[in-house]
Amino acid sequence: MPEVQLHRDGHPAYRRKVRFDWSDLPLHWVPGDPFSTHMMNVLHLLLPEGERHFIKAVLEASSLVDDPELEAAIKPFIQQESWHAWAHQVVLDHLAEQGIDTTGYTDRLGRYLSVALGDPPKFFPPPLKRWWLYRRLADVAALEHFTAVLGQWVLQNRGLDYARTNPVMLDLLRWHGAEEVEHRSLVYDVYQHVCGSYWIRAFSMLTTAPQFLFWWLVGLRHLMRHDPTIDARPRWRDWFRAAREYRVPGPWQLIVTVPLRYLRPSHHPSTEANTQMAIDYLAYSPAARDARERADAHERSKAVQAAHS
Repeated sequence: MPEVQLHRDGHPAYRRKVRFDWSDLPLHWVPGDPFSTHMMNVLHLLLPEGERHFIKAVLEASSLVDDPELEAAIKPFIQQESWHAWAHQVVLDHLAEQGIDTTGYTDRLGRYLSVALGDPPKFFPPPLKRWWLYRRLADVAALEHFTAVLGQWVLQNRGLDYARTNPVMLDLLRWHGAEEVEHRSLVYDVYQHVCGSYWIRAFSMLTTAPQFLFWWLVGLRHLMRHDPTIDARPRWRDWFRAAREYRVPGPWQLIVTVPLRYLRPSHHPSTEANTQMAIDYLAYSPAARDARERADAHERSKAVQAAHS
């Protein structure tokens, strides 16, 4: 496995083919705290479908990119996002085995994203189709702003550690968070390269942020309603309590401060998180370490085969 070498801060280096063993994952992997468990579980519902659309938008825009370094960073970004989608989908399958059916929610989300981040209407003339691509890219850049902030939050906060969170799930969240921090600038830079309109970018955040939070809260309600072991609904006071204990991001952060920082005309994702913290965690992560060892073993096996051929 090559050493991490970022061409630009906030661009990915390569995909890490991490794997996780969910056989011993308890239903409430934050012990005694169904709210925090399901608040974070919503990410497993949101991300697989969302990241497939992220990939599609960036792939379509890649034909307009003529910056060699930016173009080179698109492939590892797509590889990382596809692996994220797969890793979270496996957790969804595990939730289904534990009696929590998520298909009603994910089907609705999938239909919504197919309209919001899918192909333009066929009757659109070419200029409107180009605008549609710019708008999709701006929406994805806004969502990547949220994932970078969440990635930095899960890397630096220790509330989940103090709560004795299941270590495999915590590693998944931090591995994914670290890679989101690592590639946080890619979609923004692609958008700036092919379009760059502040007004489209600002409009996208103003429309995307409420929708992101809406789907997150609807997902939380869905999970708690379908949890066979509890009879409870999410309450604002539960969110404030969990946020005070640093088990989940706070409502003020997600609803106000994160969007406002993005709306500054001078905003760039490179100032939003710490790349070195992400790289340091990826060097420590048990799953990422195992992935490196498997990759190294595979390369050694190929070298041996080549030597004997």
